[in-house]
Amino acid sequence: MDLNKLISMLSDNNLISEISKKLNIDTSKIMAVISAAIPKFLNAMKKNAATAEGASSLSQALSNHAGQSLGIDLEDGQKILSKVFGGGLGSVIAGLSKQTGTENNQVSNILASIAPNLLAVLGKNGGGVNVGDLLGNLLGGAAGSGAGKSTGGKILGGLLGKLFKK
Repeated sequence: MDLNKLISMLSDNNLISEISKKLNIDTSKIMAVISAAIPKFLNAMKKNAATAEGASSLSQALSNHAGQSLGIDLEDGQKILSKVFGGGLGSVIAGLSKQTGTENNQVSNILASIAPNLLAVLGKNGGGVNVGDLLGNLLGGAAGSGAGKSTGGKILGGLLGKLFKK
């Protein structure tokens, strides 16, 4: 399953509806932001995991979130976004806003809503796997892993499906 097909299947899920109700944002805008943001999020986490300190921090965050049930925690989400994107968060938000036609504050809140859920799903499904390899596989091939784009797409699709089905 490719990402576009997965995104189109997400219109009936509870998390998107919950985000829509809490933030008063149309579900189509939420879906657009999520589909554009997930690769950026994973790339930033992969970049952070390239250092021993970053990999350790991300591994701890995944472990901490692995047992959480899915839901909205904007405060935790903002902390995650700050750690993942650092000083580049503002430009990521502005870029996604322009790309999706969604206001900056809405993009920020959508990202904060999904960040803990993404970590929860990655934490649940990446136990015991090197963080860099996990993210590389999700993005279509980690160095030395031999994973191709189709494998990365299947893994990403499965993780996103789990993120949005609860």
